[in-house]
Amino acid sequence: MKQAEGSAQGDPGRAGRAEGGEAERAEAERAERPLAIAVLGDANSIHVRRWVSYFAGHGHKMTLLVPEGVAVEPGYEDGIAIERYAPQAGWRFSQIGLIASGLSLRRAVNRIRPDILQVHYLTLNGFRAWMSGFHPRVVTVWGNDVLIDPRRSARARLLARLALRSADLVTGGSQHLVKEAVAAGARPERTRYVHLGVDTDHFRPGDCPPEFRSGLGVPGARVVLSPRAIAPLYRQDVVVEAFARLPAVTLLVLTLQGAQKSELAALRARADALGVADRIRILPRLAESELPDLYRLSDVVVSVPTSDGGPKTVVEALACGRPVVASDLPPNREWLADLDPGCLVPVGDAAATAAAIGTVLARSPQQRAELADRGRAAVLERADQRLAMAEMEALYRRLAAPPSAR
Repeated sequence: MKQAEGSAQGDPGRAGRAEGGEAERAEAERAERPLAIAVLGDANSIHVRRWVSYFAGHGHKMTLLVPEGVAVEPGYEDGIAIERYAPQAGWRFSQIGLIASGLSLRRAVNRIRPDILQVHYLTLNGFRAWMSGFHPRVVTVWGNDVLIDPRRSARARLLARLALRSADLVTGGSQHLVKEAVAAGARPERTRYVHLGVDTDHFRPGDCPPEFRSGLGVPGARVVLSPRAIAPLYRQDVVVEAFARLPAVTLLVLTLQGAQKSELAALRARADALGVADRIRILPRLAESELPDLYRLSDVVVSVPTSDGGPKTVVEALACGRPVVASDLPPNREWLADLDPGCLVPVGDAAATAAAIGTVLARSPQQRAELADRGRAAVLERADQRLAMAEMEALYRRLAAPPSAR
């Protein structure tokens, strides 16, 4: 039978178009189908919770990889699976224990066969994920895991290098973190700045309800907020020393990331010695829904650690229109060098910290409003959760696609 004129078989151009159409349809299907994403990290971390919840809320199949015996606190949405692997048990810091845990993780990953293995926090988790042998593998560095831990020993440097060098993608929440990840072993062409993301609908400017202020015991006071852990790295002692130089102000210390008992006792003792204990409130962990109001009631937010990777608290404060006084560290410069350079202070300098806080408190309402608008605009452009996670989803899909489609 004669082939009909213009059919795909008789018309090479049409055949090419047909093949192209099939490829486009296949690409469209890949772009729409839910991904299976396994996440290795601290399941009880607020940052991991936000990450997992975001992707679960956008239809992806999420599985948390959790050590046996570790309880996952309530709050995750239904449908998020948990896959267990063996912890390091009694060998916690030994090479044998780490290898045994890594092999157990390999078996767990092989059971679920995700499209993507997402690793949050390089230290130990990165090496375990490397031992799993699974690809594509994404490592997201947070801060100390690439800035401090690899420098502790030759073994730590080797583990970090193995994990970073073999990753298909390494992301960090600041340009500085990405640079340090490359220095620790990541391939430059496989790195990307992607912020952990701030929900700017949740963290936004507004008025704090009077009952919330009253409940914290600060109904009419000017408030300085220090929302970092009570641990040596975060220099809450410097905050208290600076605070003692500022009259008629209340200090709120929020233990979002926990408090070491010895450090808490030392902080209370120092506050007593300086005569400011009655003006300090050390708050327990608050619900996620309460955090924006805590920022909103604050006249200035302080974050002065000795090292930082890309502090979410600084960005959340800016998203809420609050001024920030922060250590003069590279990740903080990325946010404040152009916005408010006078609020960058030398590490460990209580006098400079007090002076910067005093300058902020002395600003006119118009000055505060202008800086608040600029700070929020910067967050919307560079750290909005929807934009950051949309970029992350696109990167996931690219990695999960067949090589010919990348």
